[in-house]
Amino acid sequence: MRRFMVLTIVLLAIIVTAAQSQPSREITKTIPLPLNGHLTVDTYKGSISVSTYDKPQVEVAVKIESDDMDSPNAEQDVEDTEIEFSGSGNEITIHSNYRKVERNNNFNFWDWITDPHEISHSLPSIHYTIKMPRTAELKIKDYKSETHIDGLVSYLTLNTYKGTVEVTDLKGGVDLETYKGDVRLSFASLENDSHFETYKGTIVVTTPKQAGFSLRTDFEKRAHFSTDFDVQTHERDRKHRQYDYFGKINGGGPMLEFNSNKGNIRLRSK
Repeated sequence: MRRFMVLTIVLLAIIVTAAQSQPSREITKTIPLPLNGHLTVDTYKGSISVSTYDKPQVEVAVKIESDDMDSPNAEQDVEDTEIEFSGSGNEITIHSNYRKVERNNNFNFWDWITDPHEISHSLPSIHYTIKMPRTAELKIKDYKSETHIDGLVSYLTLNTYKGTVEVTDLKGGVDLETYKGDVRLSFASLENDSHFETYKGTIVVTTPKQAGFSLRTDFEKRAHFSTDFDVQTHERDRKHRQYDYFGKINGGGPMLEFNSNKGNIRLRSK
């Protein structure tokens, strides 16, 4: 028993030491942005954490860290990963730039098109922590990051290939598209039309129980849909159990539209 405890302590020490020695660097920046401005984040992998406040500015903290401890270029790859800030006035764009990393490791655009997974292990992860005006519009373009957004009172546009997304207390509308990501979104209130599309991912949308909205869907035969609300169905293909769902909930209101080929869509009330 004593030997087991000693081995466990040694193993934990090795893990902590490895984590502490992982190549990384940090960047912080504060940028003026009007309360009705537009913020765009364009990234590849890592995480995006967005919280909101009433200040006319964006505060950004970035951590870039290597995912490949076995790579002899890990430290250099972290240094070569660039965070670009562009725009001024009403629009700000934050972009994750891996061009130097790809060039130094002999990657090219066509390699990524052929098999994006082939190079993903060599690219550092970028972790964004962002504070932004709650009433500014937010647009995120991502490949496979873990995204958390809280308290936005405006319109959200989000495109991710296979990332995970959690949005809480959204007051406004959303245009969200994912190929096979996992999305959880909770409305505090619906103020605008919203559109959700996935090929084979999971999307769970929660709205206030008494919220008024209109529902429209366009599903292929392998999509799965469930809801807490009473909705109407239109049978397109009885043989393949293919239906569309529509109706006015609580008298109607902004449109909620869902499109999917073989995803799992759930519409919940709270």
